[in-house]
Amino acid sequence: MQEQSKKQRYIILVIIISIAATTGTIFLRKTKAQNPTPAPIVKTIIAKEADKNSFLEISGFVRGENRADISPQASGRILRIFKHEGDLVKKGDVLATIDSSQADAQVAAAEASTQALQATLNDSKKYYDQLVSQSKEAPSSDATDEAIKSAKRGRDLQIQAAKNQLIAAQGALSIAQAGRKNSTVLAPFAGTITAVNGREGGFANFSMPIVSISTKNSFEIETYVSATDGRNIAVGNIATLQATDNAPISGIVTTVSTGADSQSLKTLIRIHLNDAPRNVYLGDFLHGKIMFPREQSAISIPRSAIISRGGDTTVFIIDENNVAKEQAIRTIGEHDGFADVISGITANQKIVTEGQQYLINGITTTPYATN
Repeated sequence: MQEQSKKQRYIILVIIISIAATTGTIFLRKTKAQNPTPAPIVKTIIAKEADKNSFLEISGFVRGENRADISPQASGRILRIFKHEGDLVKKGDVLATIDSSQADAQVAAAEASTQALQATLNDSKKYYDQLVSQSKEAPSSDATDEAIKSAKRGRDLQIQAAKNQLIAAQGALSIAQAGRKNSTVLAPFAGTITAVNGREGGFANFSMPIVSISTKNSFEIETYVSATDGRNIAVGNIATLQATDNAPISGIVTTVSTGADSQSLKTLIRIHLNDAPRNVYLGDFLHGKIMFPREQSAISIPRSAIISRGGDTTVFIIDENNVAKEQAIRTIGEHDGFADVISGITANQKIVTEGQQYLINGITTTPYATN
């Protein structure tokens, strides 16, 4: 009897739990129907055609277009360095002097040798002229004629030998004098001293630059770009740059190296600064971009719109019903925070720039647009 009573209570409990569960499910469904999940809010922009010109971002240090590392033309101890970094110099200004005592000794020895050989030459002429005269004064005969000819030949040979020695000595003297002259290091052109590598009392040789100089009013920057970008740049392309105070500076490409550097795989570009403003100095770091004609049309969108997933580059497009669709794209470059897209989207499509993390294909959104 008790077992039957327990069984009845168990059945009643199960029925009550089932009714409660069913009631709860119905309530939740009604609540969810009354309060549906809100559509994600996303920020969008209208895709536009990219500019007909393409841009390549660049940067580099300001340098003088005419510059040189100056080495002495004679080795020796550095006596004086007359200029310091930042000093302005004129063409022909003395930059440094090298100890010329060795050159002075060489000049003195060469001068003494030249004088001695000149005296020897004069004495030889007098001596052999006297022998020829004595031969002529002898009674005329075949033997006398031969003696005269022999004396003349001996005279000519000795004089020529003395002349050859004198010419060699004069050459040595000229070399020694040039060495003494080369002990003064001169500025080859007007400019600014950008580096001083030697020191007074130190040793300098003809292969070691002791001073570097650059022109002060004709500036350029050197920069390196990838080999692929380098093929798009040509001499004459316009560059726009910014000074350290954000003042605009215009420039023009003057040099594009014919190949990439074997180590960095980069292409050297030189850009002449057209107006060399007063607020730009040697050594300043400038950044900007080079403009060149675009080879193919493209669509410009903010870089923030692009998603990278598993190696694929995609964006979300919002249709006229505010439904999101993920679309694969292909880009060819970036500048100023924008990417140039050559496939996957068209102009005037609505592109999501913020809120992509809440989106999946086919979801309805609440977009708001920006300019």
